[in-house]
This record gives sequence, structure tokens and C-alpha cells, in this order.
Amino acid sequence: MARVNKSLVEYSGTIDGKVHYTRFGRTYARDLPKQFKDCQSGAQLRQRALFKAMQHASALFGSMLQRGLTQYAHSEGHTEANEFARINKKHFSYVNGTVQINYPVLLFATGPLPIVDFTLCKAKGLHVELAFDPYLDESKARTDDVVHIYAVEPYVEVCLLMTSVERQTGRASFDLPDLSNELRGNNKATFYLYAIVEAANTALIPTLSADEKQRHKSHRNINRRVSPSVFIGTIRP
Repeated sequence: MARVNKSLVEYSGTIDGKVHYTRFGRTYARDLPKQFKDCQSGAQLRQRALFKAMQHASALFGSMLQRGLTQYAHSEGHTEANEFARINKKHFSYVNGTVQINYPVLLFATGPLPIVDFTLCKAKGLHVELAFDPYLDESKARTDDVVHIYAVEPYVEVCLLMTSVERQTGRASFDLPDLSNELRGNNKATFYLYAIVEAANTALIPTLSADEKQRHKSHRNINRRVSPSVFIGTIRP
């Protein structure tokens, strides 16, 4: 592998038997393999399926990972997607030719802030009411820390920030999106709710979508001071 010096021309991909790619602002080149085996063994198919599922999931959860894993992932020399796969790989299982994901135990954020303890998760149709303990460890948290609530529906591939409230309020309410037109047959939506606490000084700065990052190639996600992510509950309207 070789490091490519900066030039006026930016390029990536395969050129003359070499792959060029950029990582954390540096461009590298490596030789394409001359030969490779594709034996389609059971172990090989399993690993491919798991890898594809992890990459697909990291794209779905992108906005949460950008908020919760950027600082830690970059300090380790990883992308958010790499870090997500590394810390959650044991929660992806391969059973009878399909990948099963244990959504309630997935981790989307790590950080120094205290988490919130949810005492109520009540839904009536698409309307959700939440209550949580605003208790603070004053040495690590502030009353104006913001609790972000995300809703994920994997079948329709929806990951939305539903609301952001100050920790001291102790309550949150919102309406889940109506996905009836997106679901096929008699399938019903299954929403997984997650929370991340963030320090107020960065909480109102938006994260960029994948398309926005593609248009702004020089963009680097900011480092945020957050809590570990918390699974709140499953809602089936």
C-alpha cells in the first residue's frame, strides 16, 4: 500500500490495476489481487451476509451514529460504520440463511454523560408519551442537557429524530409517522425507540445526511459530548 501525495486532481476507484481510496483526508493506493477464491462455502456465505447486514444497518442508523460515535470512532482511526459493526457484531446472528438483528441491545452511542432512566413508555395509536428520571450527577451533567428520542422502523427503513427535550423536563411526547402506505399486505409497523443525551452546546447543531456529506466532501462531523444510547421500548401501533 502506498500513500498518494496531494495533487490538483482528486480521484478514487480503480486505475491501471490499483485501487485508490481516501480515508480521513489521506489518499492511498494498493494493488488489486491477481487471483481470488470464491468457493461459496457455508462460512463464506455466512460472513458475507453478516457483513452486508451490518453495513446496511449502519447506513440506516447513520444520523444516530454521527451524533453518538463520531468522536470515539475517529479517535480509534475508524469510521462510524466501522465502529458500529465492531461493537455490535455479536448482536447479528445468521440463522437458516438469514440474518437476525437483536435491536433492543444495539449500541449507537458511547460517551461520558449519564444516561436517562425511562419510567414510562405509553402509546395510543401513533401518539407516544414518555417519562424519565431527570436525576443529575452534577459533576457530569447539566439541567439543560438534551435528550434526543429516535424511532426506527427497519422494514420500511425509517430512522427519525422524533423530539429533543431538556433533561430537566422529565417528559416527552410525539406522534410516530404513519407508514400504512409503505407496508405491504397485512404487515404492521414495528418501531424501536432509542434515546441519546447530549450536552446543550452541540445538541442544536444538525448532523448531515449521507447525500449532504456527498455534496460537502470537506465536511467532518463535529465531536459531541453524549451519553451511551438507551433502548426505550418497542411500539406496534
